[in-house]
Amino acid sequence: MRIALLLLLSVSMGTTLPALAQSFENSGSPATVVELFTSEGCSSCPSAEAVLNQLKESDGLWTQVIPMAFHVDYWNDIGWPDRFSKPDFSQRQRQKVSQSSASGVYTPGWFINDQEWRGFFARQSVPYANGPAASVLKASVNGNTLRVDYAGNERLNANFALLAMGLTTEVKRGENRGKTLEHEFVVVDFDAKAGQRHWQFVLDEDTIETPSAIAVWLTPQGGGDPIQTVAGWLEP
Repeated sequence: MRIALLLLLSVSMGTTLPALAQSFENSGSPATVVELFTSEGCSSCPSAEAVLNQLKESDGLWTQVIPMAFHVDYWNDIGWPDRFSKPDFSQRQRQKVSQSSASGVYTPGWFINDQEWRGFFARQSVPYANGPAASVLKASVNGNTLRVDYAGNERLNANFALLAMGLTTEVKRGENRGKTLEHEFVVVDFDAKAGQRHWQFVLDEDTIETPSAIAVWLTPQGGGDPIQTVAGWLEP
């Protein structure tokens, strides 16, 4: 994977988005996409997040594995509102359960390359490996605009996520009352749209936390393993 930084000043200097235009490119194989659906109100979620957090130290981070934590909102009325949660993330989990015939909507809920993974409950390590080689994928961030370009001709869904790192929350109520939770790979902005070869997204300029990384992945329109991925650290 080749990551190029285009050192162009952005006009959006006052936002939480990077002040430099940046470009990320992958001309090799896609990484494994790991999605954890979690909540600060769920007592069994901190142990799952601890496993996800460990992937930060992986030599294959971004090139072999792209971890993401989607905080759902359906725990919010049971004692503790999760500040990272969004209704869209809960809906994404429901859609993935429907598409993959997963066992249900629950937390912690793991999906690896769009398939439910229950190995966490058997204390298995998160499995990941590069997929088959694919055409070049390039993601360019300039201010609040993300442009995605793919050299292949398939009609695909383009997905992106902005990820915040190194976060903590002191929980005052609910099942995790009294705990200090540590979060990595928190999704603070996400969108997906169908298309072919070229996509453009408007990024949220006022995310709840400043994003530290970006992930982009292309998937078949009916769901399935990512066709191509690219991800990396954002320059501050």
